[in-house]
Formats: sequence, structure tokens, C-alpha cells
Amino acid sequence: MAVTLKKLQGSDIPEAHKHLGNEEIFQVVSADDQQHFFASEAEAAAKVAQLIESERNSEPPSS
Repeated sequence: MAVTLKKLQGSDIPEAHKHLGNEEIFQVVSADDQQHFFASEAEAAAKVAQLIESERNSEPPSS
């Protein structure tokens, strides 16, 4: 699963997410293009870990 974590700053922050912060926020994008936005890098990293773990648990066992 490809999960990306990206720091958005200033004008890169979508208007709808400026309530999280005007200087910088963190965007997590999952393999199915779901986007999640966080005010802190720690919260974003926790979401990345959750998405990766969730993907591992949903994969069929290899034979």
C-alpha cells in the first residue's frame, strides 16, 4: 500500500483545512486517494501507521 505523508505550508494549504493551521499542516494520502489532514506531524504519522497496519491485516496470507 502506498501511503504518503506531506507537509503543506502557506498557500499550499487548502482553504477548507486552514482551520487546522495557517503556517503548516500535514496531509496523509492513502493508496485509494483518501486524504486526511492533521495539525501535528505526530497525528499524521499515527494515521500513516494505522493505514499501513490496516492494509497488512486485510491482505490474504501468502502461500
